[in-house]
Amino acid sequence: MKTLKYALRFLMRSKSYTVINLLGLAFSLACCIILMRYIHRELTVDTHCMDREHVYAICTNTEGSRGLSGLKQYNYDTISIDNRFVETMSTYIPLEKDYVISGDNRFPARCLVTDSAFFQLFHYPAVQGELSLSTPQSALLTEKYARKIFGRENPIGKVLRYSNGKDITIEGIVGEPECKTTINFDIILSSKLSQRWERMNTELYRFLPGTDINAINKAGSVPRYINDPKYDTRTHTFSLIPVKDIYWNGSLTDHEPAMFLSGNRSQLIILSGVCLLLLLTGVLNFINLYLVTLLRRGKEYGLKKVFGACGSTLFANIWIENTLLVLSALSAAWLIIEILSIPAEYVFGIHFSYTAFDGWLSIGILVLLPMITSIYPYIKYNYTSPILSIRSIGGQSHSSHSRMFFLGTQYMITFLLVVLSLYFNRQLGMLLNTEPGFRTKNIMNVNLVYESKDFSSYTYESMQQRRQRVMQLDNELNTCPFIELYEPSYENILTPTFGTKYLNDKGEKVFLNIRYATPTFFKLYDIKVIEGEIPDMDKEDRRTVLVVNKAALKALGYTSIHGAGVIEENKKRANSGTSLQPIVAVVEDYFEGHLTAGVKPTIYSVGTRFSGDLYQIAYAPGKKKEMIDFLRNLEYKVYGSKDFEYTFLEDDVKAMYEQDRQTATVYSIFACIAIIVSSLGLLGISLFDIRQRYREIAIRKVNGACIKDLYRLLFRKYIIVLIIAFVIAIPLAYYLINTYTQNFAVKAPVSIDIFIISLLLVIVISLGTLAYQIQKAAHINPAKIIKTE
Repeated sequence: MKTLKYALRFLMRSKSYTVINLLGLAFSLACCIILMRYIHRELTVDTHCMDREHVYAICTNTEGSRGLSGLKQYNYDTISIDNRFVETMSTYIPLEKDYVISGDNRFPARCLVTDSAFFQLFHYPAVQGELSLSTPQSALLTEKYARKIFGRENPIGKVLRYSNGKDITIEGIVGEPECKTTINFDIILSSKLSQRWERMNTELYRFLPGTDINAINKAGSVPRYINDPKYDTRTHTFSLIPVKDIYWNGSLTDHEPAMFLSGNRSQLIILSGVCLLLLLTGVLNFINLYLVTLLRRGKEYGLKKVFGACGSTLFANIWIENTLLVLSALSAAWLIIEILSIPAEYVFGIHFSYTAFDGWLSIGILVLLPMITSIYPYIKYNYTSPILSIRSIGGQSHSSHSRMFFLGTQYMITFLLVVLSLYFNRQLGMLLNTEPGFRTKNIMNVNLVYESKDFSSYTYESMQQRRQRVMQLDNELNTCPFIELYEPSYENILTPTFGTKYLNDKGEKVFLNIRYATPTFFKLYDIKVIEGEIPDMDKEDRRTVLVVNKAALKALGYTSIHGAGVIEENKKRANSGTSLQPIVAVVEDYFEGHLTAGVKPTIYSVGTRFSGDLYQIAYAPGKKKEMIDFLRNLEYKVYGSKDFEYTFLEDDVKAMYEQDRQTATVYSIFACIAIIVSSLGLLGISLFDIRQRYREIAIRKVNGACIKDLYRLLFRKYIIVLIIAFVIAIPLAYYLINTYTQNFAVKAPVSIDIFIISLLLVIVISLGTLAYQIQKAAHINPAKIIKTE
């Protein structure tokens, strides 16, 4: 208790240094806690799975195209997993663009078709009712979706009409798991509701202990035919992927972006690095300022050691003082976090709720940080001779050198963060301002066709009715004065495509992405034809012609379309006499995804018309509102509901760079925090150093030193430290940027101006914190100082 009172009294005596130290550490801890909460949330995705490391999904690879699937739908030359090793098996089918009807209203829905075994693998809280799919008509709603349809009414037992015309009964309401989830849905349906769904299912397995997963993967790595090789020589392989890894493999689920979330390990590594650098800046700042306060007590510690004080007593004093400082800074940090909760949620795109992790994180900081920050001061003073301490250790050069070393390290980290911030903002600007190579303005992606995903529900009459509704949509669109062009499809220009291997005239294999299109596709997106011609086709034309982009033409080894042709490898295997199909045109390259992924060699199978739920519509400039109103009225006229989903292509393109925007924003914010923390450290150290030199300044003024000489004298030491820190930061920043962007097909150049801007920015802000103190020191009264010092 006596030691605690002594520590409190000392901290109160050094109010200026204590406040500066608390502010620096509080800002640093607040930023680190926010980042660690986000990183923890990303690393604990799908922990609602009973055992996410040992629950596996089937990942199939068909001629280079990977995705989640199942084995039971392959009926030819395949293997099955031995049920003797299976503890639990479940399947699911994601139906992203589905709907249900309540009364006269249609509600778009993300439906997950599964079975009751799904809840043996994944735990979801039951808000109301039971989480059971005991009958084919059983359905479960999420809490949010239930409120959307029923408001405050009790939804249990209510009946909805599913898109296949069958009634489903709400058996339970599903709550949100505490963790982030890869799969997101509105409704869970029983797989027994239909025998033939639109999509193939994905299989999930939990195996009995001791099952050799490597042996299963080895068996799955052997290529097997999908169908009878007389007609289809495509092969597939499969492997087991743990649930915990699905989130980090976005390419497996990128065809259902509204139902599946994916993570980016590179971004997580970046944020972890930022967190570590900020924490290091705060800790170094804390130790440095605490050492400054201890310098004033050097004689006190020396006298205590002379009179028999042991090392444990000294460590207890230092540790208690640091614990009090850390506790105060941690409390201030959580206050800052609470105040900045809304901006933080905007930056990271998630709601931060308080969990047990926050408590353990705070306890860890409170236990470890005082211990870490006490080690160096303890070693410094415990093993220093009492005589040196009594002679005032603060006046010795090695003490000043250690302070400058810590300060220089802080600023090296600060320069590093500022340079990275400037670069990533430049990279983001380049991504947003670089044209993707196709038209993006005044184009909508609209879901207009809302039909059943249950193929078994269709009869001849219902198929005719569906065809009539689609024809009515097309006729109305053709008469709309605002529409320039439109094309129905199942995917838009940004949707990832699959691919396969093609053979050129030399028999060389080339993997090409495949996109199915019509001649309208190239006109709608203003994709230029640079060689050949894409023929116009009417509805009766049954031809299919091949068009490639420049990247595909180069990959195939051709320089011109004259004499150029290709054939799918599997077709050639099935019939060796099959001839090459000629390439009729070459179109300009464009980026169908993130710019950093580059241009993909693509072959277009061009036909007359493709059906689909998604309409790509190019409309006249300035007619956005009229276009939306027209489509809303059209949807009501055909389907009896004005509720439909649409996006604008410009917004979709920008959305691709959301993670890049987040990275640039995080770097910018935390680079500013690093500057603030380092400037606070500089302020605290300069308060001590410049005050220590008052007598020297007074003597110099008596001997004729002018104001200019004093400014140069007092600024010089700090400028040298900043320059050295900057010189060390340059190669580190260049190395980190080059390492991160080495696989980028398109990236911003690392030019000298970002280094110059960072240097000027940090120096101006930092030296600005010194200006008042140096101004004050340069104008002191020499007589008064010499008399009182």
